[in-house]
Amino acid sequence: MSKKLYLKIGSDSSNDIVIENIDRFHLELFRDKEGNVFISDLNTESGTRVNSRRLTDYTQLQENDRVYLAETIFFNWQNFIEEHDESFIKDKDFAPKSEKKGASNTKTKKQEYIEIAIIYGAILLMLFFLALRF
Repeated sequence: MSKKLYLKIGSDSSNDIVIENIDRFHLELFRDKEGNVFISDLNTESGTRVNSRRLTDYTQLQENDRVYLAETIFFNWQNFIEEHDESFIKDKDFAPKSEKKGASNTKTKKQEYIEIAIIYGAILLMLFFLALRF
């Protein structure tokens, strides 16, 4: 089983990979637990092509697929996957944009609330014991 991977690519400096002369937020690359690599165009004006087909949603990439950004820029996606393999591993399961559900952040929020409740509980318990001591 492979490690999960998620990369945002575009010309904006906040992306994981910055490439000039493409849209600010151009595409996402992600790999699932089984090692399958997917690409998703982020509704760009200049477009993304896989082989000769314009990408309108997401698609699973195959070993020999050729990806072009903004019609003419060859994007060697396999090199980027290998190069960024260790540095962009996430705990979260990533799915193509069209498969993501709105409740994906609920678990994270719940965990934050539980941690806050535990901290407040510990503080109240310490205050209670301090009050008993004096």
